[in-house]
Amino acid sequence: MTTTQIEIEIERLEAFSKKGESYANTNGSFGWRNPIREDTGRILQGLVIASSPKRILEIGTAHGLSALYLVRGLSKQNHTTIDTIEFDAEVAADSQERFNALNVPVKVLTGEAMQVIDTLTGTYDLVFFDAQKSHYFQQLNLLLEKNLIGSGTVLLADNVIDRQEECQEFLDWFTSNAINHTVIPTDCGLLVATL
Repeated sequence: MTTTQIEIEIERLEAFSKKGESYANTNGSFGWRNPIREDTGRILQGLVIASSPKRILEIGTAHGLSALYLVRGLSKQNHTTIDTIEFDAEVAADSQERFNALNVPVKVLTGEAMQVIDTLTGTYDLVFFDAQKSHYFQQLNLLLEKNLIGSGTVLLADNVIDRQEECQEFLDWFTSNAINHTVIPTDCGLLVATL
């Protein structure tokens, strides 16, 4: 992987419409694919640099823009791996092909997020929530139940301002459990927390 190739691909993906697109997977589940904003991408990169995670989980791959910002934050020496979940098989295959061509350590896991999370093992040092907002709370609970996250895990979640109503139960969990967190007022709102 070269930084230049990644930057070129990020620039290409940044040009995609930020208005989003509605789509359905082969099982008929509907979703809304909306690329992260550039301000969020830079913050993701910085948080990876600051936390030096060994394993990252992203929930919501889409075309791979946010995963590439996560990759940009990686040190060449730390051998971090990134698992990212995408429920649309065609989009997942396209994104995996993109990551392979760039030779970056990203593996796309295809399927509904809850079903995929249920198959995972080990622990993650950083998790980025960016799929269906109303499912953030369920996903968080399953990650905790399966011990995929724990003390010291960095949790990030996009769209917690512009889609706050859908995220409210998720947001309330951090307050009610006295979890150290903040919401950065990006275009969409990015929650940053440490368990």
